[in-house]
Amino acid sequence: MRYTAWIAHKPGHMQGCVLSDISDTGARIDVEDSKIVPDRFPLLLSKNGAARRVCTVVWRKPRQIGVTFSRRLAAADRAKLTPKSDGEVAAPPLVPQQPETEAAENG
Repeated sequence: MRYTAWIAHKPGHMQGCVLSDISDTGARIDVEDSKIVPDRFPLLLSKNGAARRVCTVVWRKPRQIGVTFSRRLAAADRAKLTPKSDGEVAAPPLVPQQPETEAAENG
């Protein structure tokens, strides 16, 4: 199965991508242009931004990169992955959203 994810280039600038292979320690990522992907970047793995990993690029092809994660991907984070659909993918919020009950308690 392939998953939708987002590369955070800089604050406010997200690039959609597709995880075509993922393990606990890294991933193969399909991108439009591998030259514009920084050597190290945050990868958002869920629509709400709750699951994310800092990645380091270990290899590049024109439309694919291979990365290692700064920490292993936990089973709970793997469950938050967003399956890829053929529709256009909107970038997730830059700040993870709080569950409604937690937001009500905090504010």
